[in-house]
Amino acid sequence: MQLSRLHLSNFRSYTNNEFSFDQRLTAIVGPNGSGKTNILEAIYTICMGKSFRDGDEELIRYEADWWKIQAEVDSAAREVRYQPSDKGKQLLIDGASKGRFTYRHQLPVVLFEPDDLYMLHGSPTLRRKYIDDMAQKLFPSYRQTFQRYERVVTQRNNLLKQKQPLAQLKDNIFVWDVSLAELGAKLIAARIELINLLNGSVSGIYSTVAGSRQDLRVEYVAPARQRSESELLAALHARLHDDLVRGFTTIGPHRHDIDFILNGQSAKHSASRGEVRSIILSLKSLETQLLSNARGEMPLFLLDDVFSELDESRQKHVLDYGNCQTILTTTHVNQAKQKIPKIISLP
Repeated sequence: MQLSRLHLSNFRSYTNNEFSFDQRLTAIVGPNGSGKTNILEAIYTICMGKSFRDGDEELIRYEADWWKIQAEVDSAAREVRYQPSDKGKQLLIDGASKGRFTYRHQLPVVLFEPDDLYMLHGSPTLRRKYIDDMAQKLFPSYRQTFQRYERVVTQRNNLLKQKQPLAQLKDNIFVWDVSLAELGAKLIAARIELINLLNGSVSGIYSTVAGSRQDLRVEYVAPARQRSESELLAALHARLHDDLVRGFTTIGPHRHDIDFILNGQSAKHSASRGEVRSIILSLKSLETQLLSNARGEMPLFLLDDVFSELDESRQKHVLDYGNCQTILTTTHVNQAKQKIPKIISLP
């Protein structure tokens, strides 16, 4: 997949601006507040149909009534336009309207942005979201299973909040327990399959980034006897009274966690800020490989503020990594300038 041109109309800070990109590596360079991230956001939006930061209406330039992104991707014209008072968001490919974005209209893209750095030290929700988002890109059935699972948890929680007598609740909640156990087991199996894929290569990639042999692995954190369908169903029944008291479901993959183990220790307790950034970059780099294998084409690799807190050797690895088209933002290029074939300088 190759992005060659991007035109922004009334998008964020841009009124009518066009940018072109190198087929391998482009750096967008400028001071903070110059609009670097806005360009990456536009690229992500035209690929995925949504921003990674805000809703559609927040993307409109101040005092404008609409926004439009036009791009040339693999020699095809691609356009996303949004006007709140009209038809909402529309996608056009080579001039033909495709209506609203669907999964089959999305293009493969991998994004690193500074908020990803909170994943290691933040709440389990962030780590689950990382794994679930990647699984939806790699496994065709995961999205539907995940959405169905979330609806079942919501319905079960609604029953728990009604505070029915326990005997009555057991009868009414049984059908939701069966569905939750079935769907939950599928999610857990897919998550573990993905983690096994990550563990096949992530340690080697991290060692290259770090410049020395390191051991990095990903672990799925869940009770040992709550992973299969029968185990989940039994645990739901055993914890029903506690769930009733709490008013929500405490059993299932929506309560699980993921840990990143660096040289035998949990990275959330031992990793430095530079190591955290290197871990996330290694995971994102590996994600481009896995996505390429799954989709049959190389994704775009978008890197926002990637050089901060990385030494020169780690910066060099970022610039030299992989075969996919990479677009990054930075406040300066310094010695790396000669390595970058295309630089977009913002005032």
